[in-house]
Amino acid sequence: MADIKKKHKFSFRKLVYNDRYLIACSIIAAVVIWVVTSMNLSPETTKKITVPVSIDFTDTLAEQLGIDYYGNSELTVEVTISCKKYLAKDIDETDINASLQTSNVTSTGYLSVPIEVTPADNNAEFSIASYFPASAQGYYDVAQQQTLPLELNYTNESFAADGYVVGDVAINQNMVIVDGPRTYMSNVAKVVADITLENGLTESQRIDLQPKAVDENGNPVNYVSVNIPEGENVVATIPILKVQNLKPAVSFVSGPENAADFLDVDYSVNTIQVGALESSDLKVLNLGNISFAELNIGKNEFEFETDKISGIKVLDGTEKIVVTVTVPDDYATKDISIYRRDIKPELDNYNVDITGISSNTIRIVANESVIDTIDKSSLVLSLAPLDGEDTINEKTAVCKLSVAVNTQGNSWVIGTYTVNVNVTPKDK
Repeated sequence: MADIKKKHKFSFRKLVYNDRYLIACSIIAAVVIWVVTSMNLSPETTKKITVPVSIDFTDTLAEQLGIDYYGNSELTVEVTISCKKYLAKDIDETDINASLQTSNVTSTGYLSVPIEVTPADNNAEFSIASYFPASAQGYYDVAQQQTLPLELNYTNESFAADGYVVGDVAINQNMVIVDGPRTYMSNVAKVVADITLENGLTESQRIDLQPKAVDENGNPVNYVSVNIPEGENVVATIPILKVQNLKPAVSFVSGPENAADFLDVDYSVNTIQVGALESSDLKVLNLGNISFAELNIGKNEFEFETDKISGIKVLDGTEKIVVTVTVPDDYATKDISIYRRDIKPELDNYNVDITGISSNTIRIVANESVIDTIDKSSLVLSLAPLDGEDTINEKTAVCKLSVAVNTQGNSWVIGTYTVNVNVTPKDK
């Protein structure tokens, strides 16, 4: 039979007389005793911490009266705490609550309101020894808002170089909201933003503005601020325009492309002095478009107001320019009758039923040498969306009647024509 190993019984006596075990136990016991003793017998110390003061009017009489605080919005208090020395390094401002006792505010005016400082945790292992200041002074009044236009105040007026002028300034927020205590808001005369630019500028400038509310003497009004949404800026774009003398011109649309070859065009002024961006490289001043649909035989006059021409600033005082377009005497008119059945719209996805037409007569202007050859078969009638609409669909009730004249000479259609329609989707 194999030898059977004897089981070793646990002997506390042998363990006690084991030197290595006694040494290990002694070290552990010493460490535990040292830690416990250090925690209990650690000396008291103090520490100063700067804590922000919260201002909250929730559920107070001041809130019901609409009273708000105006003063230093970043109030802080220096708090001295008392604690065990080994805890001091881990305590910071997040462990302390400091708040303005807004429940004491029951009227408007310049008041001194107590500050309350307490540990954030009721079971905190420190105490508040002292804090300063114990109160905060500020102005309390009913809040008021007002929307005012923003004005620019240039500290140097002549910043454009010789031969250049300042164009119309664009501000991304022409109106701003001003808020503050009711008593001081009555002193606000306007909102301004000061701008200082370099002299001799030839290029446009983009400036971030700092609006401020001022009184009638231009002095900032206390406690009143301009409310700019967080993350947004008030920006002014100041165009610097080159002075140029340009000849007026117009473009002709909805007719022959060679208008300059047979029309006599006269302008009430030969040139006009304007300021324009140098990069636009203008050769003429384009007043706008003239449609052939408005040109009859003989003289036709069109007025263009210069303040409606984009991209320029008129410098010589010209307010309007009259353009006279003369259609030669060797042109004639001809009326051609049409009917609803003559209009055959073709739309890929819709059926179109013509229910009405604004006129059964189309007036044509053409050179006398070709006008006799023009009849209804020379007309191409199609539908187009009305101005401002993108497409024709089942919501369309009225369309524009587009008329093209199929002839060799110069010709066009006078007037505009519309048709009433009923549009339905095609069966798939």
